[in-house]
This record gives sequence, structure tokens and C-alpha cells, in this order.
Amino acid sequence: MRNLVLSILVLLLIVTVVQAKVKLVEAKIDPAAAGPGETVNVTVEFSGKAKNVSKVLMVPREYAYEIDQPFYLQADSSGANIWRLEGPVPYEAPMGEVNLEIKAYDAKDNEIVIKEFEEQTHGKAGLIKFEIK
Repeated sequence: MRNLVLSILVLLLIVTVVQAKVKLVEAKIDPAAAGPGETVNVTVEFSGKAKNVSKVLMVPREYAYEIDQPFYLQADSSGANIWRLEGPVPYEAPMGEVNLEIKAYDAKDNEIVIKEFEEQTHGKAGLIKFEIK
């Protein structure tokens, strides 16, 4: 009986840890290419519960030190673990390809690191490629 109870507790612990693990489901920008002043929509979706992610930012890798602050995404009002940003491409943005690194934080304000993006410099939770035309 004791072994059964311990087995159930361990199983519940494992399930809880697996559910809390945040993974990138999708990160996209629409349209994928735009000119200065044109409006773009960014959507980033993570797995797991929305409460597991407290904030999401986007940093253009090539211009990270030239911008005043990163771009903050807003949590989706549906309660899903989806983050959005809508706005114009800055007029001063130079033409060319830009790598938008995604930086996310958990409820304890620790950066979320997703294995395939852990080598990135400014954000370790995802990447969106974007072209400024």
C-alpha cells in the first residue's frame, strides 16, 4: 500500500513538472516582409498554461544596442499562452533581413530558455526572421 501511494505521488510530481515546461509552439510575423511605416502583427505562442509565462519581449539581434528598449508583447485576452504585438515598422529601420529574438520570463522572473534557441544572445525562447524592404 505504501509503495502504491509513493508511486502515485511520484507520478503526479512528474506530470506537474512536464505540464510546467514551456515550449515554443509558434512564432510568426505577418507580413514576413514590410517597409518602414507599414503595420505588422507578431504572434508568439507557448505550450502550457498562460500563468507559466509572465512577460515576452522581442529584440532585433542586429540592432539590439541601437534601440531604446525591446518590443514588449501583450498577453492574449483569451487566456491562452499567446502573446501579440501590432505596430508599424520604425521609419528609421534599415533595409535587410532582421533576426527578432524572443525573450520570455516565467512567473519568478527567470528567463525561459528553450533548448534550440539557447545559443542566441538577446532572447533564448524563440526567433522570427523578418525582412525590411
